[in-house]
Amino acid sequence: MSVVARARVQLLAGHVADQIAAGEVVERPASVVKELVENALDAGAQAVRVDLEDGGKTLIRVSDDGAGMDREDARLALQRHATSNATSKIRTATDLIGVATFGFRGEALPAIASVSRVELETSNDAEGGATRLRLIGGKLDGEDESARQRGTTVTVRGLFYNTPARRKFLRATATETRAAVEALTVLALTRPDVAYSLTSDGRVLLDCATRSPCGRRKQAIARRLRRVTGPRCCCFSICRATRWM
Repeated sequence: MSVVARARVQLLAGHVADQIAAGEVVERPASVVKELVENALDAGAQAVRVDLEDGGKTLIRVSDDGAGMDREDARLALQRHATSNATSKIRTATDLIGVATFGFRGEALPAIASVSRVELETSNDAEGGATRLRLIGGKLDGEDESARQRGTTVTVRGLFYNTPARRKFLRATATETRAAVEALTVLALTRPDVAYSLTSDGRVLLDCATRSPCGRRKQAIARRLRRVTGPRCCCFSICRATRWM
């Protein structure tokens, strides 16, 4: 009788654990768009721009005008909160009950960075001073000063470049583009007070400006619905979407 030797239990290398954890957050380019736009909204952005190339498989860039980060916070945001406890959203365990944000910036960014080439440029300085960090496969590859307006830009290149088994399951460019547009459309409908735009290979696919005064949420949502669904959107759908607002 043959005896099959059992592999010993051992700790995974940090980069392997990060790539596995990324599977919980990043499934496809649309997942990256969703996570980064939610980060922008949590940062108080009033305008969010998304640029895609090849359906997001080659490039995803999300820019916002929200509260940026200083250099120390930018570094911490790229460390997983599971190992470094880096997050701006909670301070104690009881804070989890009342979290009013979309998620943890300290989770999405490092998960995305572990399976791509990421550049993070951010500024919380009204005078334009900014920090730029570059990561390859989750490892810091460069850090320098730059100049930009207040806000954050995250550029993601070569998604799943280091996990070819996952990259081969990405769909056609048109399919991945459609999924990204749908993800942004949902967020655009939930926050009609924020302006959104999405371009794919230089073509504008979504452009939602906002000029709605405060206190007119129903009208803002109705206008946003017409904007993202086109002129064929029926009044019944708009009424159903706003009747409980």
